[in-house]
Amino acid sequence: MPKFDDLLAHLGTGRWNLLYAVAMSYWALQVPFHSMGAAFLTPHQKFTCVASDIPQNRSQCSYNTTTPEGVVQEQRCTRWDFDNSTYTRTITSEFDLVCDYSFLRATFKSVYFLGAFVGSVLNGWVSDRYGRKTMHMAGVLTFVILGNALSWLPNMSAILFARFFMGVGHPSSTETGYSLVMETCEPRLRSIIGIIVYLPWCFSLITLGGFGYLLRDWRWLMFTVSMPGLLYLPVLWLMDESPRWLIVRGRHADALRVLRKASRWNKVELPPDDQLFEIMADTQSEEKEAQGHEADSPRGLKATLRDVAAGAVVLLRTKRIRMITLCLYANFLVVDSVYYGLSLGGDRFGVDPFAYMALGGVMETPANTLTIPLVRKLGRRASNIMCFVVSGVSLLALGVTPSGISWLVTTMIMIGKLAITAAYMILYFHANELFPTEVRQRGMSTCAMVAKIGSITVPFLVEILGSIGSWVPLVTFGGAALVAAGITSRLPETRGVAMKDTVAELEDSGVQRPRSVTFLTPNEEKKEAPLTVLRRPSQSSGNHL
Repeated sequence: MPKFDDLLAHLGTGRWNLLYAVAMSYWALQVPFHSMGAAFLTPHQKFTCVASDIPQNRSQCSYNTTTPEGVVQEQRCTRWDFDNSTYTRTITSEFDLVCDYSFLRATFKSVYFLGAFVGSVLNGWVSDRYGRKTMHMAGVLTFVILGNALSWLPNMSAILFARFFMGVGHPSSTETGYSLVMETCEPRLRSIIGIIVYLPWCFSLITLGGFGYLLRDWRWLMFTVSMPGLLYLPVLWLMDESPRWLIVRGRHADALRVLRKASRWNKVELPPDDQLFEIMADTQSEEKEAQGHEADSPRGLKATLRDVAAGAVVLLRTKRIRMITLCLYANFLVVDSVYYGLSLGGDRFGVDPFAYMALGGVMETPANTLTIPLVRKLGRRASNIMCFVVSGVSLLALGVTPSGISWLVTTMIMIGKLAITAAYMILYFHANELFPTEVRQRGMSTCAMVAKIGSITVPFLVEILGSIGSWVPLVTFGGAALVAAGITSRLPETRGVAMKDTVAELEDSGVQRPRSVTFLTPNEEKKEAPLTVLRRPSQSSGNHL
């Protein structure tokens, strides 16, 4: 009996499939304007108190006054002049985010990733229950509406509210959009398409640096970069629900309608209806068996959260899986913190923020494309150790690099970012192959949640350490990267090694027998396949998405 993937292969690649791939590529271009654009909205700026003449070497948060009785009293400053040589207007200067309110600069960045953390928890449950397209539309509409409203909001409370829900919309739009692309793509092109749809993320960072340079007012910047998102909305009307999801939910008539449209758009003749219904029934049966007979009756949110907690217990119960899990948790926390710390902390590193953002996008392009041949040649563990060491050494070197040589500082940071981005990609490859099949999705999901803890906390870390010296957060990131290299050395190599199906098999494993690498995608049966590209979370997240 032919499989659903055989049917997708028969449909081939045409206008129907390319609609999803091109649309998702365009959407990947929009998201970084907000996730990374925060670097231009709440930067660290020099400021002086306008209430009194205070020496520049003293705190500008308070000043002394003398009462008529001759008593000297300390007064808190309430108005400041900001250095507008780099920016004409920022959220920092418009809302006076200095002194007692300086923590709101980091909060502005952090609350977005807090929303992404919440969105990631909800995304899997909602998209499985209500559909990929439904969740994708909800995430896109939330992101576009709030993104365009952001430049008009009058106070920090409203801005932080919008940022949080934009963060919720980040994984809701990107992860479900990626699922739509993969579930409509013919199997032989999934690896290539998986890379291509997120390459615009890198281009977006490059153009963001240019927009930031040309538009120094944060409201005009947000207005300009948010408007193109409106062009994506008509595309949602052209998209169909994932036929695989429809089949798994037992909506075979709807799936047949989508497949007929695909055949018309791709100019391919479908098999007879009775054969299509047989394929659908077989696909639904296999999926129900793989999901423990829950495919046609989605569980509630409480049950889903209980499953997450139960999955974490399984990942820590026995010795070998506990060692692997804790090592991966530590590495995901480090790699996400370093990646977003470097991406969003340009204002604290003493470099040109606009060139820094653009160069960061340039560095991410090879990091996202050259990792596959690297891991095939050197293996997962050695490649990741090498990337962590390169990143760590280049960042630690900034502790002794004169800060006045800005081109050298920028170069060393860019080397560090190139290496840590590559390490992020390789870590996903490695983790996917380390977790046994029965806990792989739980393991990858909890790793992504731990990683987001890093992106939530790192803005505060950069703000605190950067106040000591521009090199302090960089050296801290370098030391963390070297620690991650040491942790990676404790993980087993997986190149050419049979993936384990159960935790018991992992615990009992002795000498592992080489064979072709197997790969399990979230919605497909396990099959022999070459290494397939995984994306990192709306960056990441982030990086990306």
